[in-house]
Amino acid sequence: MATMEDLEALIARLHRQGQTTLSAGEVARHLWPNSRGQNVNGQVFPLGAGAAGRMLRRCKVVWEIEPRRWAIIPERLV
Repeated sequence: MATMEDLEALIARLHRQGQTTLSAGEVARHLWPNSRGQNVNGQVFPLGAGAAGRMLRRCKVVWEIEPRRWAIIPERLV
């Protein structure tokens, strides 16, 4: 299970790579790379995106700029 420290480390790594915004689906793919990719209806998306979105909403190093899209705040990175 990923922790907030794991999330913040991932965000810092993505920022060092030049990324300024991210989505919950993208975070889910990085935190849980082997998770199921489709639901019972056959729709393909990372099923951890909901959990990643809830974690991002509590994270202090990102700001939700639009629904399901977050901007990285470099000043708050460790």
